[in-house]
Amino acid sequence: MTRLIMTAFGEPVDSVALDTTPIRAPDAEEVVVKMEAATINPGDFLLIRGQYPIRPALPYHHLGVEGVGWVVSSGGSARDLVGKRVLVLPTYRQGAWADEVVASRDNVMEIDSDADGLQLAMLPLNPITAQVMLNRFVQLEPGDWVGQTAANGAVGQWVIELAKRRGLKTLNLVRREAAAETVLRHGGDRVVVMGDDLEQRIHDALGDQKLSLALDALGDTGMAELSSALKFGGYAVNYGSLIGGPAQISTEALIVNEVRSTGFWFYNWLTRASRAEVESAYRSFLPLLDAAALNVPVEATYQLKDFREAFKHAETERAGKILFVFDH
Repeated sequence: MTRLIMTAFGEPVDSVALDTTPIRAPDAEEVVVKMEAATINPGDFLLIRGQYPIRPALPYHHLGVEGVGWVVSSGGSARDLVGKRVLVLPTYRQGAWADEVVASRDNVMEIDSDADGLQLAMLPLNPITAQVMLNRFVQLEPGDWVGQTAANGAVGQWVIELAKRRGLKTLNLVRREAAAETVLRHGGDRVVVMGDDLEQRIHDALGDQKLSLALDALGDTGMAELSSALKFGGYAVNYGSLIGGPAQISTEALIVNEVRSTGFWFYNWLTRASRAEVESAYRSFLPLLDAAALNVPVEATYQLKDFREAFKHAETERAGKILFVFDH
C-alpha cells in the first residue's frame, strides 16, 4: 500500500511524507477499497497546519477525507460489498490519499453509478455541504435570495447550482475581478467584489430585496456586511475560516432584525444524521452525475508520488479542483 501520512503540523509540502506499508487485513466489519480518485480540499491543508477542529496524534495516517473506489476484499460480515463501487465518506476515520484504504463499512457508501470517477470523488463533501445548508436553517421559497462569501469556491459554486435548480437567487461576494467573471459564467445572479463601501454595494446590488440566508466560508470579513442585508429573522451561517479570525455579524442586524447567527460543520451533520438521511442526500445527486448534468471543473490530476507538486498547484489561483488518481 502507498499512502500519504502527516509527520508534523506545518506546511503541507514539508509535513507530509509518502509511506509504503503492507496493507493490514480487514476486520469483520471492514472493507479494503482500491481507490480510483481522491480530492484535495482546503480543509485537508487546515488539518495539516493544525488549524482544523480535528487535531490528530502524530504520525497521522488518515490524510485525504473523500474519494471513490472499488471494494476488493472484506472482513466476514461485509462480503456483500466486494466488487461494489463505493464513496469514501469524510469521517476522518480513514485516509483517501492512498492507493488502498481499509475502512469500516459504516464509513463507505455503495453507489450504483457509472459516472466519471473524478466527479464521484468530489461528491462526499462540498455538494452535500451546500445542499444541507440550503435546507437546514430557513424554509427557502422560489425567488428568495441567498448571499455568500467565497462564491467562486467549490461549495459556493454548488450553492449557485442548487439555488438555480430551486428558483432561488444568489448574491455572491468574491475577492478578485477574475473570480467575479467565473461566478457570473457559473450562473450567479449578482456578484460583488469585496473592498471599500462593501455594505453599500451589497445593498445597491440587491435593490429592494433582502437576503433570507447568508453563508460565510472566510471568517473575519464579509459576513458583517452580508448580515446587514438579511431580512427580519434571517440566518447568518458560518461554515469556514479560510482567512481566519472571528466571523462578525452586524450589531444592528442582530438587534433590529433579530438575525440568527450560527455555524455549520459538515462533520457534525455526517456523524449525527441518520444513515438513511445521509444516503438519501448522496443518492439525490447520482442521477445528475450519471447524466453529466452537473460537472465540477477539474484543473489537474496527479499521482500520489507527485504530491508536493499537487499541493502547490492546489494552493494557487485556479479554475478547477485538483485530485489524486490511482493506476492499478
